[in-house]
Amino acid sequence: MFAQLSGRAAAAVFIVLVLAVSAGTATVAEGLVLALSPLLVTLAMMLVVTREGYSRAGWRRLGLTPLGLRAWPLALLTTAGVSLLAAGAVALLGLAELTAPGDGWLSNLLVLCLTGPVLAFAEEIGWRGYLQPRLDGLGERAAMLVVGLVWAAWHLPYILLTPYYHAEGNRWLVLPLFTTTVVAFSFLLGRLRARSGSVWPAVVGHFAHNATFALLGTYVIATDHPVLVNEYLTGDTGLFVLAGTAGCAALTAVSRAGAQHRAAPSSARR
Repeated sequence: MFAQLSGRAAAAVFIVLVLAVSAGTATVAEGLVLALSPLLVTLAMMLVVTREGYSRAGWRRLGLTPLGLRAWPLALLTTAGVSLLAAGAVALLGLAELTAPGDGWLSNLLVLCLTGPVLAFAEEIGWRGYLQPRLDGLGERAAMLVVGLVWAAWHLPYILLTPYYHAEGNRWLVLPLFTTTVVAFSFLLGRLRARSGSVWPAVVGHFAHNATFALLGTYVIATDHPVLVNEYLTGDTGLFVLAGTAGCAALTAVSRAGAQHRAAPSSARR
C-alpha cells in the first residue's frame, strides 16, 4: 500500500495504530486483544501497509534471526535477578517476609511458562522488533526513549479505565513510577536487542521479569503493607526495581561502549 514509507513514517503509523487499539480494547476490557496488539499491528504493517513482509529481508529486520543466545543469561540476570533483589530488600527492611511457596504455585508456574513467553513475544516483536529499528535515525538513546514512552502510553488505558492492573495504589504515585520503570526497561531491553541483533533476548528478559514478580508477589512475599511493598517498592512500579533496572541499563551501555572502543582499529582511536 505504502511501500515507500520512510522508517520514521512507518514508526509513526505503527504508534498511532497500536495506541488506538489500546484505547479501544481497554474500554471493553478485551485484555487478550490488548496483549496481542503489538504483534497484530506489526503484521498489519508488514503485510498491508508497507508490504515488507513479502520479502525475507523484511522479516529479518524484525530480529527473529539470530537467536542471540549469548545475551540470554544477561537478560535473565538483569530482569529476574533485579526482582529477586527487590524482594530481598523489602525483607531486609522488615517490610515483608519471604516464605516458602504454598499450594498452587507449581500449576501457576506451568501456566506462566506456557502463556508468558507468547505474550512477551507479542509485545517485543512490536516494541523491539518493529518499532525500535525504524527509529534508529533518531539516535540509539532517543529511539529507546520514544519506544519506552509509547510502551508506557500503551498501558495507560488499561491502568486508568479498568480495575485489572495496578488498581490498588495511588494513581498519582503509580503512574510516574510505572512510566519511569517502563522507560528504564526500554533502555535495558533495547540495548540487549542492539548488542545481539536479535529480538529474543528482549523476549526472554520481558518474560523473566513478568513471571518472577508475579510469582514472588503471589507466593513468596508476605507482608502487612501490600500496597507499599507490591506497588511502590517491588513489581513493575517499584522503586527498587526501577533503580535496579536503570542501573543495569547503564552498565550495559558502558559495557557496549567499551567493547566498541576495544574493537575499533587503533588508527581510528588516535
